[in-house]
Amino acid sequence: MDALTKSGLANSAFTNNEITEHVDGPSTNLLTDSFDVDSMPTSSSFSMKSELNRGSTGATTFVPGEEVNPKAYPLADAQLTITILDLVQQGANYKQIKKGANEATKTLNRGISEFVVLAADTEPLEILLHLPLLAEDKNVPYVFVPSKQALGRACGVTRPVIACSVTTNEGSQLKSQIHQLKDAIEKLLI
Repeated sequence: MDALTKSGLANSAFTNNEITEHVDGPSTNLLTDSFDVDSMPTSSSFSMKSELNRGSTGATTFVPGEEVNPKAYPLADAQLTITILDLVQQGANYKQIKKGANEATKTLNRGISEFVVLAADTEPLEILLHLPLLAEDKNVPYVFVPSKQALGRACGVTRPVIACSVTTNEGSQLKSQIHQLKDAIEKLLI
């Protein structure tokens, strides 16, 4: 007996999409309405296409139709967001990431932060707005990305992450990539 017969939908007047939503849950795309998924580059370490096409699991996620809080400045565009999340994932593999607003604050105070990534869909956003002020005092670039869920996945955890800090490491293989991304983030701030 298949899933349609079990759920009693075999003889009803539902369309295929309604049946799929009833059986599998709602099929929502996180960011596909605001990004052209097919034009995105793929990376061996992080496939943003699969992240953007993955459906919501009930957690609060970025909804493309909603306006982003104007306090979330500078907000990375689609291409820069992919680059940032890719580098964050690589940094997580090299243990160069501190996750969360508290740990990001600690790295800024200790002077070991290369740059800070913040989630624009944090609710309320004010719980992390002390970080841009601190980052400016310490001359550390910072940037907002649209989705805390995507930032959490890039950090290597299943929970949403509202802020993370990429830390310094002299012998790191990511040093050149970090400096290129820092320059791109600083251009947003100008």
